[in-house]
Amino acid sequence: MEPKYCYYLSSCINFSITGLSFCNKLWAEWENYKYNQNFLDVFLQRRETVINNMKQGIVPDHCLNCMYLENLNNKNINNKLKFIECYHWDQCNCACFYCSNRDTTQLKITNPGFKKVDGVINLLAALKELKKRNLLDNETRLSIVGGECTILKEFPDIIKFVIKNNYAIDILSNGILYEKYISKALKANKKSFLSISLDSGTRRTFIQIKQVDKFNDVVKNLKRYVKETKENSNQIMVKYIILKGVNDNKQEIDKFFEVCTDIGITNYFPAIEFCHSVKKTENTDIPDNICELYDYFKTKAKEINPNNTVSTYDFVELMIKNKSYKIK
Repeated sequence: MEPKYCYYLSSCINFSITGLSFCNKLWAEWENYKYNQNFLDVFLQRRETVINNMKQGIVPDHCLNCMYLENLNNKNINNKLKFIECYHWDQCNCACFYCSNRDTTQLKITNPGFKKVDGVINLLAALKELKKRNLLDNETRLSIVGGECTILKEFPDIIKFVIKNNYAIDILSNGILYEKYISKALKANKKSFLSISLDSGTRRTFIQIKQVDKFNDVVKNLKRYVKETKENSNQIMVKYIILKGVNDNKQEIDKFFEVCTDIGITNYFPAIEFCHSVKKTENTDIPDNICELYDYFKTKAKEINPNNTVSTYDFVELMIKNKSYKIK
C-alpha cells in the first residue's frame, strides 16, 4: 500500500465543545475524545497510531476520499502540532442562523453585552501541557473559532500565552465586543489574523442574519482595530458569507464594500453557507446566482483597489468551481 499523508491528521488537533478530535472537516466524522481525566494521553496515543498507519498506507475509512489526502512522497514529518483549533465553549452573544453549532450542540445565546462565560475545558492548561510535552514549536498556529471568543473568561490569558511564546493566532470573531488583547496579538506576530464576519452592508440585513442589533458596534470596533494595526492592517479580514435569499444580491455586496472601504479594510474573505448544505443529500447543487455573486465579490474587491487581498477557503473554491456542495 502506498504511504499516505494528511496535514490535518499529522499536524492538527481540534478542541471542540464535545471533545478532542483530529480535524473539524464537516465530511470527516471523527470520534471526539471526551474530556475525561486522561483525554490527552488517550488521544495522543491514538494520534501516533493513526500517523504510523498512514505511513503504511492504512487510511481511516472516512478519510479515503478527502480532498486533503495525498501521497506521502518525501515529506519531512515530525510529531509537532502545527495547527490547533479551539471552540470549546457553548455560548455566544449573537444567533447567526447559519451557525453549525446551533444544530450540533445546544448553543446558548447569552446577553449580547458583557457577560463572560467558561469553556467546557481548561484550554490554557491543555495548551501548557502540550508545550511541556514538546509538541508545540515556533510554527504552531492557534485558531479560536466557534461561539464568540471575546465572551470567554480565559480568552485574555490564552492570548497572553500565545504572545509569550510567539505563536501565530487566527481569531474569528463577530466583532460585537472590543478586546484590547486582539490588537496586542496582531502586533506581536505579523502572521496572526483577525477575521470578523460582517456578512452585510446594512443594519437591517445584519439584524436579519445575526438576530441582534449590533451592526454599528461591529463597524465601530473594526475601525478601532484598523487604527491600532495601521502598520499592517491586512491582518484584519472582513468576511461576507453569501446566504441564499438574505444577502445574495449585488446591492448588499456593494453596500458592504462601501462600509468596509470607509473603515479602511484591505483584506476580504468571501464564503458561502456550507455548514448545513454539505450535510444535505437531496440537493448538492450550488445555485448559479450564488456562484456568480461569489465571483462578483472577488472581482469587486480588486476593482475598488488592486492592492486589496481576497482570502478564501480552498474547499469553497472547489465547491464554486464544481457548482456543488459535494466535495468528495
